[in-house]
Amino acid sequence: MGIDFLEIIQLAIILLVSIWLHEYAHAYVSYKLWDPTPKLQNRLTPNPLKHLDPIWFLMIFLINFGRWKPVQVNPMYYKNPLKWELMVALAWPATNLILSTIWIIIILIYSKILGYSITSILQTNTDIVNIFRLKFSIINIALAIFNMIPIPPLDGFRIIKMLRFKASQIIEKYTIYISIAFLLIILWPGQSIVWNFLSKTSFFIFNILFTIFWNIFY
Repeated sequence: MGIDFLEIIQLAIILLVSIWLHEYAHAYVSYKLWDPTPKLQNRLTPNPLKHLDPIWFLMIFLINFGRWKPVQVNPMYYKNPLKWELMVALAWPATNLILSTIWIIIILIYSKILGYSITSILQTNTDIVNIFRLKFSIINIALAIFNMIPIPPLDGFRIIKMLRFKASQIIEKYTIYISIAFLLIILWPGQSIVWNFLSKTSFFIFNILFTIFWNIFY
């Protein structure tokens, strides 16, 4: 099977933008909550390359798994460390869902102008522009879901810290081992299970959002 360079280019663009906005959202919210750390580390920047880990970004295309350069924050600056740390963590999935919703709205406006039906919007294989928008929306939903898995170092772990602080302290003590085990499970043998779950859940949420805005625009 040949390499689809168009698919790779589309995925690279989507991930670059999404990763940049992900980390920028973390940095911005933490900075607004009186933490100067992101600004001192030059992470309050519109330059997406400042938020990119080149090696791990390449791994996405080689082993179907990668990561971004995490923004470092210091909860000691927060007036309410647990609550505000959770707010910083939730900035990421919120950003993803906002991006996904924006692209759905753009898709529907674009499709209405061209006179597309709902079937042709979701099943078209010829409109490259709309295909890209659909991918952008669905991938951002998948990123939000994945990042909310409640284990370190993912942002969903902050929910555990908020609800079960003592349990989270025990988990944090073994973060390195949990992270390695999670990575091994994702890569093998549970890769297909994880990606199938992400795919089905992402399409389910996308269809809900799409239906809501479809009824508004049509």
